[in-house]
Amino acid sequence: MMALTKLAVRNLRRNQRRTALTLGALVFGVMAMVGLRGFINGMQRMLMENVVYGALGPMQVHHKGYQQNVLTSPLLLDMADTPELRQKILSVPHVTAAAARIDFGAMLSMPDKHPPPADGSPQPEADIGKTSFFMVTGVEPEQELKVTPRRFFFIDHGRTFPPKDAAEVILNADFARGMDAAVHPASEPVPPVEQMAALMGPDRDGALNGENVVLGGTYPSFQPGDKRAGMAPLWLAQRMLRMEGRVTTYAVNVDSLDRLEPTRAALQAALGPDYEVLTWNEIFPFLKSMMGTQDFIFSILSGVFLSVVLLGIVNAMLMTVLERTREIGTMLAVGMRRRQVVSLFLLEGAVQGLVGGLAGVALGTLLVHVLSRVGINLPAPGATVSAILRPYVSPFFVFGVALGAPLGASFACLWPAWRASRLRPVEALQSL
Repeated sequence: MMALTKLAVRNLRRNQRRTALTLGALVFGVMAMVGLRGFINGMQRMLMENVVYGALGPMQVHHKGYQQNVLTSPLLLDMADTPELRQKILSVPHVTAAAARIDFGAMLSMPDKHPPPADGSPQPEADIGKTSFFMVTGVEPEQELKVTPRRFFFIDHGRTFPPKDAAEVILNADFARGMDAAVHPASEPVPPVEQMAALMGPDRDGALNGENVVLGGTYPSFQPGDKRAGMAPLWLAQRMLRMEGRVTTYAVNVDSLDRLEPTRAALQAALGPDYEVLTWNEIFPFLKSMMGTQDFIFSILSGVFLSVVLLGIVNAMLMTVLERTREIGTMLAVGMRRRQVVSLFLLEGAVQGLVGGLAGVALGTLLVHVLSRVGINLPAPGATVSAILRPYVSPFFVFGVALGAPLGASFACLWPAWRASRLRPVEALQSL
């Protein structure tokens, strides 16, 4: 085998131009696969972190059955917000923070831009304040910052909730723009009630309640979907919904997303059957589906790159067989077995695949590393917030590509090698 390997290397050096072209195509194909995988990995991680640390949190704790009834009667499946329950959640290993929430649907009614005409004539439609339904999340700002820090880091206008008991809401920037809602400056006093927006929603019993609020800030979209969303202080949501001391959700952070599943199981065991613990991908399955689609597209593109490279190797080896017909006939005539001829051509392909694969993996990994250090400023799909995309590839993928390149090149040489081994020595020696 060592003699055949040396002979294969010598044969590749005989036609350096063809070998260089084949290696160049192989290096480019492997480098493109590694670079594309790194870009997709970075895109998926950026999108996942935006959703996890900008809205959902790594895990959520609910009353049992909450997720199945989230669109019908979520307020009826609430929990008592007690220090004992919080301590039980925080005592689970790898849990770093827990923030209480209330998620509910509400209606926001903006004040009229101008008072009605004094003469009693109809008020212009443009002066009438807009009204719309949206989803509200009542949050604890201090604790929420520990679970979903990106909620507040990217507030583009205004501020987070002040520490005092101020009736303020923070809205999605697109929703606020559609409502013609302007951020109330922090330096100005609270306007009169008639100039404040009205936040209204049904409580647990279906009775409509309301609070006068001002717009404290706006934030961009962290995830695809409906932009009609906003936040309010937890105390304000509890007072409006008549749910003092009660919550619907605990958003839970962990020290590493790699330990998410074991931590979820441990937290579920600690809380018991009356509660349900869900991870972010169970709460927002659309993201997992999107990532699966991206992986499928990558598989197709990788197949295209691989097919083009392997076809180039097949073409080059067929040309080699035609050029070396007399040489092959001589080797068969002096006693070389046909399986040895097959092995010789397979080794030539494997050597090209090994060299080209290692070079392509090295260049692709270097490219991914440089782009990861520099970062790519790119908004996530379906979101308006800019984020830094940092490509990366796993060692397992790099090893798989480095191993697959020589195997694929050898596979591409099977047909030319078989044709070479089928030559008859007499006819091969007579060829030009």
